[in-house]
Parts: sequence; C-alpha cells; structure tokens
Amino acid sequence: MRPFPVLVTWLALGIALTACASRSDIEAGRLAKEEAAKAEDDAKCRSANAKPGEPAYEACRQELATKRAANAEINYQKARDFDRVLGGLNDL
Repeated sequence: MRPFPVLVTWLALGIALTACASRSDIEAGRLAKEEAAKAEDDAKCRSANAKPGEPAYEACRQELATKRAANAEINYQKARDFDRVLGGLNDL
C-alpha cells in the first residue's frame, strides 16, 4: 500500500471535519441574528416616535414580527421547492 493516497485521504478528511460548524456555533449564530433583528425592529419603531410600552410601539413591533415571519415562510418554501427540483425532498 502506498502512503501517498492514505495521506491525501486523511488530509481531506481533516479539512472536511474542521470546516463543519458545531451545533453550539449554529445556535449562537441563530441567537445573534435574532438579537440583531430585535434591535433593528426597536430602532425602526423608535424612529416613528413610539416608545416601549405604548400601543403604537407594540403595534409596530407586532407588524415587523409578522412581516419577518411571512418572509421566513416564503424563504422556507423557496428552499423546499429548490430541494424538490434537485430531488432532495421527494416524499413531501
């Protein structure tokens, strides 16, 4: 057995494993995105001269959350449709 193919295989495996994100990294990224979205929503609603606790502020935050949820659903559907085209989700 030649050592070169084995070395190349181990090197490729090592690179692939270091490129993988851990579950905690993924969760931390998701939480950071949520916090950024909350801060952005807060800034948008405050720029409309609404203060936390006021009905206008709460309505503004609810509207932005509803829009974000609708966009997330649209993006999910697009990803699902793309996977179907590629044959990844044939059972749905």
